[in-house]
Amino acid sequence: MADTQSYSLPLGYRLDDYLITNVLGQGGFGITYRAQDVRLQRDVAIKEYLPRQFADRGADLIVRPRDESDREMFDWGLSRFIEEARALALFRHPNIVSVARYLEANGTAYLVMDYEDGDNLEAWLRGHPEGMPESMLVERILVPLLDGLARVHEKGLLHRDIKPDNIFIRGDGTPVLIDFGASRPHGQGAATQLTSIISAGYSPFEQYGGSSRQGPWTDIYSLAGTLYRVVTGRKPADAIARQQGDAFEPAAELGRGRYSPRLLRAIDLGLAIDPTQRPQSAAAFRALVESGTTAGSAADPDATLVRPNPGKPAARRERARAGLVAAAVVLLAAAAGALYYVTGDGTTSPTPPAIASVTPADPESFTTGEPVDTQAPVPDIVPAAATPEPTATEPTDEPVPAAPAALDEDAILAGLDVPDSVNAFRDTQIAGALLAYVSNRSKFDACMASGCPEQLALMQKVKEALDGYAWDRAPLRGMVRIVNPRRLDGSECPFMLDVEEVISTGAEERSQTRTYCTRNGFERVLQESGPVRT
Repeated sequence: MADTQSYSLPLGYRLDDYLITNVLGQGGFGITYRAQDVRLQRDVAIKEYLPRQFADRGADLIVRPRDESDREMFDWGLSRFIEEARALALFRHPNIVSVARYLEANGTAYLVMDYEDGDNLEAWLRGHPEGMPESMLVERILVPLLDGLARVHEKGLLHRDIKPDNIFIRGDGTPVLIDFGASRPHGQGAATQLTSIISAGYSPFEQYGGSSRQGPWTDIYSLAGTLYRVVTGRKPADAIARQQGDAFEPAAELGRGRYSPRLLRAIDLGLAIDPTQRPQSAAAFRALVESGTTAGSAADPDATLVRPNPGKPAARRERARAGLVAAAVVLLAAAAGALYYVTGDGTTSPTPPAIASVTPADPESFTTGEPVDTQAPVPDIVPAAATPEPTATEPTDEPVPAAPAALDEDAILAGLDVPDSVNAFRDTQIAGALLAYVSNRSKFDACMASGCPEQLALMQKVKEALDGYAWDRAPLRGMVRIVNPRRLDGSECPFMLDVEEVISTGAEERSQTRTYCTRNGFERVLQESGPVRT
């Protein structure tokens, strides 16, 4: 991956009234700078739209789509960037990031915001392993954020990406909610389908797949997850893994003796998988924290609390795989641990896992074909027959290939001490990548044939599966991505997909490419295993 500086504007560059002085952070869709307003003599933060997945900066500093086929995606992302500016322009609140100006230059667009001294909450927590006292957490952090979040919801918007990285702590200790790149309208008049924007551990179950059943309770889940990170020292278990029976340790147990039962109970209620069991508004959540009761919320004192569900390790892999058959999970992997929009608003982006970089594959030019029924039952898929050995009448100079590796999906883990729960989570990442590609590719093909308006959004989801999803669950980190996808319409194996997996223990890194046959992405048959590379 190229470094930030090679993509960023040079230091000392004059952008209208602003002099670029530093690069603060970067994400897949943009770069954030520190700059000086030369007229007013004050520092500002500037976010630039630069989607590196399908755009480059030339020697003349102009940002352009990599080729004409990327033009539509570039323009679509630019429209989302403008929508973020409009959303932020609605607010003037001390705990919500504000936009001072929007401008266009260098073939792209920029948001000019107030610059704040400080750091994001995640960085603050890493520098304070002893944690945060409850009085500080509630009075100085939570209550101001809830006040600002209530204003966001009153304007008919959802933030949809609340997490420690997106809460900025000023030098005076006051918080600012930043990065509204994932915000969307809600309520009457809002779109019936919302794009999947996912931060693993902080996104609720309904956010996977872009369910239209999102509301203030969606942001409450993410905020409760952020509080969980503060009081326990770790982020919550991923909502999909919890839905599939993975263990979840409540804050009420992990924080006992250090935080009040009332606060811990509020966090656990806010993290309820069932949206109706959560506080339904910022006001209801605040009442729960401050008094232990909620007014006008489904999460009343008798609501079911989140409890551990360790399950049986031996059965967890099968349960996780079977759970993917549920229609509600059709798009779960489109963002398992992956964001598609800009990260960083005057903060440094978190460091990605130290795994081998991969080059995005070309998405087959998105050729159209007959859509696959992703709800159809999966018949038994017969592995392709082996190529017959050459006979005396068929001379060949080709060397005899070595015997293929055993068809063992877990061969890459040989010799590693990996808990069943971690391997079950890894299993969902593999299944999720297959599901994301097949489901979204099928929908894209059908959309292209019918001319539906969601073409660009579906194209982006297919590209995400090809670019890969990183995951992190101690003691392993990994990445999985689709390479060399083939459509075989009319056969018993409509999709033949190579999956490249990279795993790392910190001390050792391994990679392997495996070939799977799948009809609808829900089930997979391993066709071939490549060698494990270290």
